[in-house]
Amino acid sequence: MSFLTQEQKDTLREQIHQAESKTTGEIVTVIANQSDSYRYIPLLWAALISLSIPGFYYLYQFLTTGGWSDPGEAMAPARLYQIQVLVFLGLGTLFQIPALRFFLIPKSVKLHRARRHAHEQFFVQNLHLTDNNTGVLIFVSVAEHYVEIIVDKGIANVVDNSVWEETVAEFIQHMRNDDIATGFASTVEHCKDVLWEHFPATHGRPDELTNNLIEIQN
Repeated sequence: MSFLTQEQKDTLREQIHQAESKTTGEIVTVIANQSDSYRYIPLLWAALISLSIPGFYYLYQFLTTGGWSDPGEAMAPARLYQIQVLVFLGLGTLFQIPALRFFLIPKSVKLHRARRHAHEQFFVQNLHLTDNNTGVLIFVSVAEHYVEIIVDKGIANVVDNSVWEETVAEFIQHMRNDDIATGFASTVEHCKDVLWEHFPATHGRPDELTNNLIEIQN
């Protein structure tokens, strides 16, 4: 799945090239459809529900009989076990539907995975290896509605983090409007303003890293 058209990608690449033309900074853009497959958490939900069946059953028996029950009327443990297995298999399969599976993931888990993925990409894309320690990663994970700008130490030592937080907030607003391309464009423009002001460079410097949008499918 591609969230930008080829024309939008080409425009973004040229914008990054232009933004880097007067700075020692390097801008890399990465977009992921999601930051994890999250397959094990839906299975945990299915297991918890199936394991709770005997408890709910015996509680129901207690409440409906006033605490008096005939052992002959109670469901045999073997029968309960069969029901548990069927419920686990059924829910385990049902919860693998992508939309439903993602709904079951706690927000804190999604944000943690997206943030971890962003920091992994910072190193995977070699942003920590630029000559002047002035790499900038613009990372988007669509399913988690997550945006992060990660900068190398050369920039972090000079530019206050609140500058990037404001830029991220603006990008997220564009995502809410289903306009990721404009989000990238405005963010690159903000990065250009900061880099040109604090890390100027002469024309003609070589690109150290790719200007193409990097797309990750999980």
